[in-house]
Amino acid sequence: MPQTVRAAIARALLAAVCALGAMPALAQFEAGAGVSWTRGNEATPVLAVAWVPELRPLAGGVLRADLGAMYFDGRDGRDGQRARRRASGVTVLHVGLRYGRGATGLFVGGGLGAQSGTTDALSGGPQFVTTLGWRWRHTSLLLRHVSNASLRSPNDGETLAVVAWRF
Repeated sequence: MPQTVRAAIARALLAAVCALGAMPALAQFEAGAGVSWTRGNEATPVLAVAWVPELRPLAGGVLRADLGAMYFDGRDGRDGQRARRRASGVTVLHVGLRYGRGATGLFVGGGLGAQSGTTDALSGGPQFVTTLGWRWRHTSLLLRHVSNASLRSPNDGETLAVVAWRF
């Protein structure tokens, strides 16, 4: 499937999920976009969606579930072999936990993911997803790392910065 078609499909899915996120039943839905880097500072756009419902109060903060998906667009490599392994996009579905204090402030999270597609950066599952973020009411800045923890080579991983909106 051509990269432009994949990107159009990803944008359409993100728009549809954002429209659903406006419904009260999905009030803890988060949608975002950003950029991801891998070894050699090769960058690519990333789209992220997550449902982060409150599970319970915990130690002055809130423990939340983190169920989501991230789409890493393909990138061209520096040589033909790398370009073949990175030309197509990868989707990572993940489940985990987030802990934060209040509607504004620092939060941390971690979880496990499964992927569709393979690149040098995301060479095989499971993927471990770690998150550090800051939230200002409905807006969040998330720094994430996705990697298989050297369970399969190569293990470049993806490090991403995402700006997200929580409905």
